[in-house]
Amino acid sequence: MVVFTPCANTHTAFGLCISSDLALPELAVYLKADAAVIQVSITASTREHWPELSASEHSTANVQMAPNDWRLELEGIGWFRVHQGCFICWQRWDDSVSDRDLRTFLVSTALGALMIQRGSLMLQGTALIRDGKAVVLLGAPASGKSTLAWCLHQQGWQLLSSELTLIDPQGMVWPGMQQLKLWHDAVIELELDWQQMPFVRKGLRRYAVMPTHLSTSNQPTPLAVIYGLTRRNKEGDTDEAPISALPIVSQQVALLQLRNQAFQPRFYRGMGQEQQLFLHAAALVHRVGLHRLELPDEIKRVQKALTDVNLLDPTSLAPKQSQAESMQEVESPREGPPKELQ
Repeated sequence: MVVFTPCANTHTAFGLCISSDLALPELAVYLKADAAVIQVSITASTREHWPELSASEHSTANVQMAPNDWRLELEGIGWFRVHQGCFICWQRWDDSVSDRDLRTFLVSTALGALMIQRGSLMLQGTALIRDGKAVVLLGAPASGKSTLAWCLHQQGWQLLSSELTLIDPQGMVWPGMQQLKLWHDAVIELELDWQQMPFVRKGLRRYAVMPTHLSTSNQPTPLAVIYGLTRRNKEGDTDEAPISALPIVSQQVALLQLRNQAFQPRFYRGMGQEQQLFLHAAALVHRVGLHRLELPDEIKRVQKALTDVNLLDPTSLAPKQSQAESMQEVESPREGPPKELQ
């Protein structure tokens, strides 16, 4: 039996009650939590007391993995351990490391590893809702997910989860981390006051928009559509239909793309969960499918174009050229190197 000791802070993400010795303002607060409802514990620890790990062949110099155990070492930040799908342990590199620097990895990379241990499908995506339906935006780091999410938020959408998105087998999207991270160039183009915005972490010109400055939802929401983001360069930009969407007809191609957009596919392999990933991804492709969403390269054009489109209805965004012609442009994806840790 797993025994939890309540800590000073209780939060919720992905339907779980999380007890933490650090306040995690990126997550919603779980009210009236006690030991009977706690499902995840986040506590400071000493790595010298961690048991030795028989690491899998998918481990790296910084990430060590085995079934139900995961370790991360980040120079200048600290050490992190996730085990049994219930516990996240951390140790600060030294006293110069701020709580914010630790939180950046606790609520993203470590929490994502924990959800993989629990058998969940975790996607590298951001989810927003409108009219009781959820849209999931997939893309690699720096692909523009947060920028698009901010633009949608300004038009009345609510943020459900950022960076990591959990979709359950019933097609429900669950609330997770609820801050947006914007790069400096995007902040300038969006005309935000970057001097008043906190850094995501030290050494990174990326700024956080915290949940207190966002409209968020903390209810699981039915999934309407999944978009994989692509950016159209200036030469390919036209005033006609600046935003377009096209279904990926081949289920094999859609499955491979969805697999590649899972949060850290290497983590699934290293912790023996790759079969679960394929099963969940295949079911999701069969249920909802996947669309490619093409956006203008310029943020101002994205903002303007969003006023005239309905992302809940991808058929309304279909380009004039035939689906068959467009699908010739979609190449079967190949899995590249592991995605950069957030």
